[in-house]
Amino acid sequence: MAAGSKNKLEILPEIQGKVLKSAREKKRYKPEDLAHKACLSKKHIIELEEGGISSFYSEAHKVTVAKKIAKLLELDESRVLVHPDGDAVAQTSLAFDTSVEESQVEPPALPDDVPPAPIQRTLPVEEKVNLENIKSGDSVRSPQVSIESGKRAAGLVLVALVLIGLYLTKDSIIELVRPTPEVPKVEAPQEQVIEEVKPEASAAQVTSTVSAVDAGCPKADASPTAFTVSDPTKPGNFVYVVTKTKQTVCVIDASGKSTMQTIDAGGNHTFTGKSPFTVLTNGLSQVNVFFQGRPVKPASEQVKTLSLQEK
Repeated sequence: MAAGSKNKLEILPEIQGKVLKSAREKKRYKPEDLAHKACLSKKHIIELEEGGISSFYSEAHKVTVAKKIAKLLELDESRVLVHPDGDAVAQTSLAFDTSVEESQVEPPALPDDVPPAPIQRTLPVEEKVNLENIKSGDSVRSPQVSIESGKRAAGLVLVALVLIGLYLTKDSIIELVRPTPEVPKVEAPQEQVIEEVKPEASAAQVTSTVSAVDAGCPKADASPTAFTVSDPTKPGNFVYVVTKTKQTVCVIDASGKSTMQTIDAGGNHTFTGKSPFTVLTNGLSQVNVFFQGRPVKPASEQVKTLSLQEK
């Protein structure tokens, strides 16, 4: 959730890991094969199927990645993400969890000699009227009128409770209907978290950078600005990018593999590979780059090309 809405109630759907694993095995994908197709790590896939959060920036980030994996496996999103306030009976008997043989089983027939169950009839309750109350002038109220009045009062109380609940949770309902683009939660950057070093790009990376520019990537700077993280909290096998405007971002790893991704405004993407990475953007004033769990903040936001080196 965005930084300005920490007090809002955040309701996230539950990820059905068994459904993802079953669909992956049906397509005969290994975890590393699916991770390669999604530009993720093998640990991302395992934690989606079996549980865990260490590879993700937040629970919301994990849900976003689960949607991406469901799309790659050609799964309906409602099968992979189940909201906690859904119908529990319907969720435990979904069509994809029930075999054809189980759905076609008929109930056992009763023997012919077993008599039908007797029908129980409820006799009307007689209302006894106290003659002393009548003589003393006390009014006797019909029990049926009392029951109907109680029902009306209970109905009004129920409607009032529903309206109060809607008022108290209006912010959460709006958040569910129109979710705010999330920025990954990172630790407060300490001074000198990112240390600038002299650019030392290999020949393979320079060649790949030139090829990436020809393929439609943003124009590279004359020499990439190199960075290294002094206090890493994440592994150095991926780069996480959040864009402020719609643009194309390219990332080249140490092996020369180039990955180009067009990201919408407020969207994000995880680029995987082997460090050091060369990142091509339209300018760091339009994107937020995270490496090894830390935000990359160079001295100038006019920088377009970064060289991220694992420490």
